[in-house]
Amino acid sequence: MTGGAAAAERRTGDLVATLLLIGFSVGAAVVLFFVSLLWAIGTYDNTLAIVLGGYLPLAFAVIGAVAGIVALSRKHTAFWYPLIALVLSIVVWLIAAAIAR
Repeated sequence: MTGGAAAAERRTGDLVATLLLIGFSVGAAVVLFFVSLLWAIGTYDNTLAIVLGGYLPLAFAVIGAVAGIVALSRKHTAFWYPLIALVLSIVVWLIAAAIAR
């Protein structure tokens, strides 16, 4: 296999991984958003928890998707951006869940 073929294979793998991670990141952010809306049903004021657990994962998913697409268009390794967005979304949601308790 020549250098060009290996680079094309790596590029295809990065494209597939990035698109799958973008889809999973956005899907997880939507699920986290709706789960955090359930915290509004409680008797306590959970505004901070709803903002952290609901809106911030959506923002991270959008930022990760845009950064991933931009990195793909510039032929850089792009799967890190939606992966980091997914991890940050889950961490922020867990912090918000601790606040909501």
